Amino acid sequence: MAKDDDVLIEKSKGSRGMEKFCLILMVVAALGLIIGLIVYLATSPPSDTSDYVIVEPQYPTSAEHALKNGAQWLKDNQMTAMGWRDQQNADATLALTLGRMSMYHPGNCDFNIMSKSLEYDLLSALMRNPALDDITWGRSLLAKYVMALRAACIDPKDFHGYNLIRILDEQFKKFNNFYMNRRGATAMIALAKCVSEEEQNSTQIGILQKNDAFTSVDEASLVLLALSCVNHSMYYSTIYKAEEYLMTQFVNGSFGNTYKTGLAIQALTRSNRTDANKTIEEGVLYLATEIQSKRSGRLLDLGEASHILPALAKMSYVDIKGKCTELKKPGSSDMTVNVTIQVDGNAINSSVQHTFPAVTIDKGQSLYAVLVKLRDSSSFTFKGVRTSFGYILTEVMNLAIDGNSLQHWNVYLSGNPNQQGMYLDKIIPENGSQYILKAEA
Repeated sequence: MAKDDDVLIEKSKGSRGMEKFCLILMVVAALGLIIGLIVYLATSPPSDTSDYVIVEPQYPTSAEHALKNGAQWLKDNQMTAMGWRDQQNADATLALTLGRMSMYHPGNCDFNIMSKSLEYDLLSALMRNPALDDITWGRSLLAKYVMALRAACIDPKDFHGYNLIRILDEQFKKFNNFYMNRRGATAMIALAKCVSEEEQNSTQIGILQKNDAFTSVDEASLVLLALSCVNHSMYYSTIYKAEEYLMTQFVNGSFGNTYKTGLAIQALTRSNRTDANKTIEEGVLYLATEIQSKRSGRLLDLGEASHILPALAKMSYVDIKGKCTELKKPGSSDMTVNVTIQVDGNAINSSVQHTFPAVTIDKGQSLYAVLVKLRDSSSFTFKGVRTSFGYILTEVMNLAIDGNSLQHWNVYLSGNPNQQGMYLDKIIPENGSQYILKAEA
């Protein structure tokens, strides 16, 4: 009898062990389902909720409807309150600021969200890799983000203490073999620098002017855009070859697909050829037909949007140049501004006082432009952050405010006891003005 009891006990233990195993298995399976659902929701765009206006394809009215639908599709597929997917916020910004320029401008709520999404993407990448010299960012992605930053009225030369233009050139050196053999990728760097109104690298321009035949619509389009932005007349021979190649690739009203057609139409808007106008009109109609008739107003993805929406509006990446007046490159010498650096002794260090030579900016530019030019031409240094209200100083001449205190930087106009404020991009100097940057508590 005792032996039978032992057997029953062993069976009972085995049964309880199996129950525990099954329970653990069920918990693991449930967790797997939950994780799978989260991943699916994170990677799959939400279903469209908007009513899209569908009209019969007819130039140019259908293009306007396709533009509106495309912009609405982008908003419907916005993933979070901070924008779209990681490393694709530049595409959304380029699509909307060029395709719907009248609606997306500084001060607009949607515009501000886009600019913050760009900053978040870049800053998170820079925290992990300040040189951005990995393959992901080192092969054209940074160039696209520089263009998007300019479209969002953010200076890539002073991006939270990083000079992204300099990083672009360093990427070109590190991935030299890649860029030497890919004119389209090199054109992206030249284009990013051009819309940022920065000096071009002669080696990069030389790559774009190679006598080699063009091998793709994308390559010809990007070279045409870049060289027409830099200097249309100086590089016309290469531009003409790119135009000729594109015209031969236009068959049955398109350049093969929506991606290629959108980029090629952008490029041809920069052409002076009269026969390009008909190609542009037919290409725009093709894009509108694809979106309106075949997709009920929807786009495929954000990359396609950045090609198509500007093309539908007959805009191009080159049109970013000069879009933001507060970032306009100084030109004519119709205004001189003396900037005096003083530090309040109660705040940081009373011994640091210095007066810098006057700098020349274009009329209508902000005090921020003054400081950028002064930094680039002298020993003056500063850092700051762009808030939702404007650009504020956080450091001048290596004197940083204490984040745990009430310290802050203010701007005074010499001879005027009243503060001019703290937002540099909101202060427009008059000729002969002298400003004092003062740390206060």
